[in-house]
Amino acid sequence: MTYVFDQDGFYVRLADRTLDNLPWLYKTRRKGHLLCLRLTELAAGLDPGTYAKLTQTPIRDGLLRLRFPRFLADVLSSTAVFGVKQILGALPYGHLATTLKVMIPLVCPDLAVCPARTEVLKTYASPALADQLKTIAAGTG
Repeated sequence: MTYVFDQDGFYVRLADRTLDNLPWLYKTRRKGHLLCLRLTELAAGLDPGTYAKLTQTPIRDGLLRLRFPRFLADVLSSTAVFGVKQILGALPYGHLATTLKVMIPLVCPDLAVCPARTEVLKTYASPALADQLKTIAAGTG
């Protein structure tokens, strides 16, 4: 899991940007786990059909239409995150869902008591996760 926890890596930088832009409401609600729950909900709620209908939409606008919070849509649509991709269709559905799930331990204030812990453990137990993480991180430039 060095791809996730590398201090200079893609996932840590993404988590840091997310936390830097996190509204105070997310820091206080649900004992600081509102972001963990929201990331889990967004990853699970990504509907491939709806996603496909928005493929020609600019990334930020598409994410907002997928009910992402504004701060997260801003972070994820930044060229510093997924490169110069302009439209949602350039960001594969699976990459977005995996990225959201993988970010949870990096933004969680206390994973031992996190209400999203079960989903995190399922994600990290996936044998194909390492290959997905390499592919996502390699395609960000």
